[in-house]
Amino acid sequence: MAGTTKPFKVIIVGSGLAGSLLANGLINNDVEVAVYERLDKDVKREGYQIRLGAPALIGMRANLEKDHLSRIVEKFGRAGGAKSSAPSVYDEKFNRLIDFRRFAAYSKSAPINRVILRDALAKPVDKAGKLHYGRSFSRYEILKPGTQDEQVRVYFSDETYDDCDVLVGADGSHSKINKQIGLNNIADVPRYISLIAKSDLPASTFAKMSPGLRQGPVAAFADRKPLYFAVYLPDKIDASGHVDNPNTTLTNGTNFDEGVSSCMFAVHFLENTVPPNLARLSREEKWDVASSALRGWSDEYHEMIDLVRSTDPYILKGRASVRPARNWRRKVASSTEPERGHPRVWMLGDAMHAMLPNRGMGGNQAMQDTATILPLLTKLASQPYKPSTQDIERAGQEYEDEMIPRAFTWVAKSGGSNFMPIDSSTFTGRLLFQLAGILLHVIAIWSTTKGWLFGNKDIDDAPELQS
Repeated sequence: MAGTTKPFKVIIVGSGLAGSLLANGLINNDVEVAVYERLDKDVKREGYQIRLGAPALIGMRANLEKDHLSRIVEKFGRAGGAKSSAPSVYDEKFNRLIDFRRFAAYSKSAPINRVILRDALAKPVDKAGKLHYGRSFSRYEILKPGTQDEQVRVYFSDETYDDCDVLVGADGSHSKINKQIGLNNIADVPRYISLIAKSDLPASTFAKMSPGLRQGPVAAFADRKPLYFAVYLPDKIDASGHVDNPNTTLTNGTNFDEGVSSCMFAVHFLENTVPPNLARLSREEKWDVASSALRGWSDEYHEMIDLVRSTDPYILKGRASVRPARNWRRKVASSTEPERGHPRVWMLGDAMHAMLPNRGMGGNQAMQDTATILPLLTKLASQPYKPSTQDIERAGQEYEDEMIPRAFTWVAKSGGSNFMPIDSSTFTGRLLFQLAGILLHVIAIWSTTKGWLFGNKDIDDAPELQS
């Protein structure tokens, strides 16, 4: 780059889904990048399921080469023959209240093991020598603030450091970068505690499951207990690296990869209804608590517990964010602490817009963030001169002007900081589900009618998931 001996450089803290995805895009566009991950490379990670749809695909198309994207899509699971699906909502007696699969207006998604996806995204970054494991972020410092040589110095817990022009915090809902910059808009969700578990799912077990559990994702919002269950059935991949049989269905096929197939169960309890030491109980004691809490619920819910009972469930507190003002950086800025609100520090995904899992949009929105960030960073890096702080500030504002309204709309749709926006055990809750079904029917009818009258066709925003 003319005028400087050092190329424009980006540091990403966190090699999760969005951090690694953005790093791929920067590498593919010849932008200097370094990714720092606090965990060691060989640490055992639990592969909980994540469901991804159109927003995630927007990010992947922007950052990945076509063959890389195709290999990842082949690892998605299926539901009813197609990868794209949506949950059905049931009451505590397992009566179906609404089947979102029937409505084109409801955003569809497909499951994938989080660790499989994370490894698929991180591998090229690691191979390029840009991913540094076992480096836990400590703090950042603004070097030579207000000068042409201004940079960000990033310190790690091992007392090493690295310098960059833009620091991207992709360090999750407990983001240290979010706190140091002064935004501090993420907190534990009050009153609720979550139990999550995943277990292997061989074909023999899947074949014996109740039909309602094999047809697609199950969600319940009843008795003040949100619950979710889903299976992950990825296609078998043959020796050439392609799908062995793309016509597998959840109801009549078992041609999925038993080596990684699994089921996931999650339930959220009011803290005052479970022992305060729940996380410290034995595996069996945790499941006894869960079974007791679902006493009176239908057999299908207890079947879910039996399917994952051999694993020790993970107990955690949910985290959610509050939408910041457009000028939040100016509000937190300090003349004595240049790090607060500084425009050279950006945030990505859960590090800024953590949300509850009710709509499965956390990972989706984080990955879509990268589609907005990538061209802005690429443009800064391609300038024939060193970008000024003002150039970076304008680019960062452009990113946040797109990201904040989009992502925080989904924070609100996911319940904000309320795990139970609707309770089907109440008259009002049942009525709202009925009204939602009617509204989606009306939207579907209008969409069909519009197509007949005006020749307009709905555009499939996730064609990769139809294969």
